[in-house]
Amino acid sequence: MQNQPMSNDPAPARGQRPKRRLSFAVKFMRIEVFTVLLGIALLLVAVALYAGLAPQGAESKQINAKEYQAVFLTNGQVYFGKVTDLNAKYLVLKNVFYIENNATSTSTTTPAQNSNYTLRKLGTTELHLPEDEMVVNRDTVTFWENLKDTSQVVTKINEYYKNPGSSSTGTTTTTPAVKQ
Repeated sequence: MQNQPMSNDPAPARGQRPKRRLSFAVKFMRIEVFTVLLGIALLLVAVALYAGLAPQGAESKQINAKEYQAVFLTNGQVYFGKVTDLNAKYLVLKNVFYIENNATSTSTTTPAQNSNYTLRKLGTTELHLPEDEMVVNRDTVTFWENLKDTSQVVTKINEYYKNPGSSSTGTTTTTPAVKQ
């Protein structure tokens, strides 16, 4: 009989390397690297969720919910109402009013000297009868501001709500002072 080494491992096939068993340290390093990568992935997911679900920045905190706001658009139109939602993509305005210019052109007066403006409630005179809410693309908003309760616009809005049957809230005539 020939002396053969005592081994339970089958002989490697021709052209194959023998299997090496990994040491405990190598196995531990693999587990450690996997744990670190998993932790980093979970941290990135948490940061992304926080950024996506967190309330918007300081701008939305400037909205005074007790007051009306004026929203100025890039096309020159101004809307008045209550801003109820404000984020990077859109602005939601409820209880919406806008100004309609009723100036009549005559050769003796120019709109800069004497202009008549009517504050209109959205959805009362338009043919398409929109609901009393606007969702405005933020790209079209130049700026917005809170209005004081003593402003002419808020006074006219309050008058409208006291007598909502009227189609307009009245005419405001603006005549700028001219230095002589």
